Amino acid sequence: MSNIRLLQDLHSEVTSELVQIAKTEPPSRLEWFKQQHQRPGLSSYGIRIPKVRKLIKRYTPRFKQLSLKDKLNLAMLFFKSGVFDQATIGDALIELGLPEFSPHHFPSLDETVEHFNNWASVDWLSLRVMQPLLLEYTDETLTLLRKWNTSKNLWKRRASVVSFVRKIGASGKFIDIVLGFCDNLIWDEEELVQKGVGWALKDNILGARERVLDYIRALRRKGVSSVITLYAIRELKGKERASVLDIKPL
Repeated sequence: MSNIRLLQDLHSEVTSELVQIAKTEPPSRLEWFKQQHQRPGLSSYGIRIPKVRKLIKRYTPRFKQLSLKDKLNLAMLFFKSGVFDQATIGDALIELGLPEFSPHHFPSLDETVEHFNNWASVDWLSLRVMQPLLLEYTDETLTLLRKWNTSKNLWKRRASVVSFVRKIGASGKFIDIVLGFCDNLIWDEEELVQKGVGWALKDNILGARERVLDYIRALRRKGVSSVITLYAIRELKGKERASVLDIKPL
């Protein structure tokens, strides 16, 4: 039996279990999902994440036996489904492959991300996969993120900036790159990309406070979307926050 057939069978097996688990969930769970993820082509079985994680844990020994190529191919099957619960399993497969990743595998990773369909998968990838790769293979990962920063795929554009949040942002190590990436996206029409820009700016304030605040003030003067600037200053207080909010477009 070919690898493709084996992966298809494993995908069908896991999907069947998800469908059965979904029968135990109340209808209110699916309604909650629809409120959180309003994207065309994205659906859900309405399963709570801890239950999906429990299923992943049970399949992890089998997933680990797959080559990195097969992990990525299987993940792609889950992402292509358009079902959020399946995408969560795709996320886990990519992370399981992280110890095997090298820049040689970046084209395959790039192709897999082409089939992403929700912000949760993007943020999971950015934090759990792209940040470790950024620290281990800095130049090559930056090259990939530069490509994503100008991609037609909104999820890649979001990932290009969300990969620099939290500890990476607080380090201030990549501030020039972060501000350049943000500058390319300040007029992006997708709100989820705008929020990603705001998040990156918010966390990079911790690494280069005055420089990032000056940049945010400049964005206010340019009249960019308040989705970006309000997210960027959400943790500022008092006079410092007011000094940004008082700036009006020129």
